[in-house]
Amino acid sequence: MNRIASVTKMHLRDKLSWIYMPWIILLLNLIIHLTIRFSIGGKDGMYTGGITSLYVYMLVIGMVALPQTFVFALGMGVRRKDYFAGTVMNFALISLSTSILILLFSLLEGWSGGWGVGLHFFRMPYWGDGTAIGQVTRNFVLLLHLFFLGFAISSVQRRYGWFGIIVFSGIISVVVSVLVISLNYYQWWGILFQWIAGITVSEWAGWLFALIVVYALASYAMLRKATV
Repeated sequence: MNRIASVTKMHLRDKLSWIYMPWIILLLNLIIHLTIRFSIGGKDGMYTGGITSLYVYMLVIGMVALPQTFVFALGMGVRRKDYFAGTVMNFALISLSTSILILLFSLLEGWSGGWGVGLHFFRMPYWGDGTAIGQVTRNFVLLLHLFFLGFAISSVQRRYGWFGIIVFSGIISVVVSVLVISLNYYQWWGILFQWIAGITVSEWAGWLFALIVVYALASYAMLRKATV
């Protein structure tokens, strides 16, 4: 357990990347949106989607965590399974704390009438509905999913090199292209949109959690055989 905690602490020593930078980017984004909102006026509520910058950052940091720390950790005698477990713990801690902060800012946003100008920045429609516990849980799952997605992509590169990344990207492109062509040919877009509209927000969170398990198992399997 001490080794796992040590890996978590190793990640969190880079406080700028893990703690400060995502919120610096997000708050700068908020200031820009507030400035625009003040300049154009308006009484109706405005959903900006600006919080997506935080989610994109979490995906990116999930991708760079592995190349920044994997070789160093193993060089210090850390076992691969301890490195993986400590990294997972770090992902979970950051996801939980960020989810709680998003909830607090969304509550402040509601109490202030959208920061006084009807701006909806932290609370997204549909995804941000429901109880406080539900909002924290869904954001926790979403953030953890993005972390693991980025980590899985980096694991492919660590195990198979850049050639593996190219092949993996090619496979994804072929699969997406076949799906799009099939949807166009059989005119299934309407059925697809109806199916998506019928999925509840809790079901979306459940699907994301299932993907987290897939990403985690795949990443661990690749890191066990990855060269240093």
